[in-house]
Amino acid sequence: MGDWYANVVETVAGDIIVFANERSLLSVAIPVQMVDRLLTEFPARVYNLLRMIGVSTEVALRECAELETVVLARTKSRSVLGSLNEIALHYQLVAERDSGRGTLSLSAVERQLSRYLHGPLKYVHPADIATQILTERYGHSV
Repeated sequence: MGDWYANVVETVAGDIIVFANERSLLSVAIPVQMVDRLLTEFPARVYNLLRMIGVSTEVALRECAELETVVLARTKSRSVLGSLNEIALHYQLVAERDSGRGTLSLSAVERQLSRYLHGPLKYVHPADIATQILTERYGHSV
């Protein structure tokens, strides 16, 4: 699906690392305390989200295998940076809203944001764009 960008986000539920896909703006998050397991947790979160949006197990596994190579770099796109900031704000607001209920459900927020409309995506859901990208890449078996 292309590059993913990340940022550390402070929430009332604890700090998280939020990742956003450059092309689809799908987002996943992991608690900062898990940074030492980043290379396993990040693909696991992406796999979980892809399955939640209806991507087949086979395609989700193939796509997550592509995430084994990690390169740290700054984003070159102001649009992606702006969207990442908007996504981060959403995580903060949900954490604040749910602060009395216990822990923040990252899966619930990820699923919710997969249906969030973004201007740079011409108001198409990130889940729909991701599905289209994966269909083009892997064929109709998504």
